[in-house]
Amino acid sequence: MLKKAFLVGINAYRDSPLRGCVNDVEAMKELLTSLYGFEEDNIRLITDKEATTKGIVEGLGWLAQGGDEKAVRVFHYAGHGHFAPDENEDEPDGSDEAVVAYDYKSAGYLIDDKLKALYQRFPANSNLTLIMDCCHSGTNNRGPEELDIYYRFIPNTYAERKAIAAARRKFHEAQRQFVMSEVKGFAKTRGRDEEFEQRIEAAMKKFEKQRFGEVRMREGNILLAACQSDQQAADAKISGAYRGAFTFYLVKFLREANGKITYRDLIEKVGKALDAHKFAQVPQLECAAGRDRAQALAFF
Repeated sequence: MLKKAFLVGINAYRDSPLRGCVNDVEAMKELLTSLYGFEEDNIRLITDKEATTKGIVEGLGWLAQGGDEKAVRVFHYAGHGHFAPDENEDEPDGSDEAVVAYDYKSAGYLIDDKLKALYQRFPANSNLTLIMDCCHSGTNNRGPEELDIYYRFIPNTYAERKAIAAARRKFHEAQRQFVMSEVKGFAKTRGRDEEFEQRIEAAMKKFEKQRFGEVRMREGNILLAACQSDQQAADAKISGAYRGAFTFYLVKFLREANGKITYRDLIEKVGKALDAHKFAQVPQLECAAGRDRAQALAFF
């Protein structure tokens, strides 16, 4: 079975450098090769100046190539995140989540709509695992002094905040009009109450926020995210070295369990460890129904 991984870690942002991202992807590479049998030739790792928007797009294209739907593919991103104003009115909060490439000031942000288009190049029903150690909210990039923490987030400008607010208003107006049309359509048919509830539920789901390019669009896909969309992901000194707190504990518990742990238990352990060490972030698992009970990375 083909196993491929694309790993991106960026410390060297010009105005807001981080310190643990390169360590994160190097630790992930070592985990994949030593515990899960990935071959070095099937792992592409880029850091800092290599991790441009073009480099990330090309890397995801490489990750999608070869093998069939049974092939295992992993994308691990460690770096800054950002909220960009939503341009196509498909986000309830008026913003698109974005990853921040090394050259974001000239090339722009890699928003989730673009990521979704890139994921669609992957074989149908492929096993694609996204591990995203970044965040998209916060008022500053520095945590408490005594914890030596920075946060993986590029703050929004005033103009961006205004654009996000305007996009949010447009989204909710579109949502209201769509749901009202469903209600009126049901009233004309005089259907059953159960049918009415189903139609309204389907209408509301149409407007749910999707994270990191709608990773759940295929049943085999898994998203492991460092925090909730309104929280911050920590970049901190842990056990003498700078690391992303989420990636550090994810790797730690996978190793301790020798890979024999369910997704649900893995995220629970990571969350408890983050809380115990005063990291104010709740890690997230998004997957198809029932997949949380599967053995974590078992298809590796």
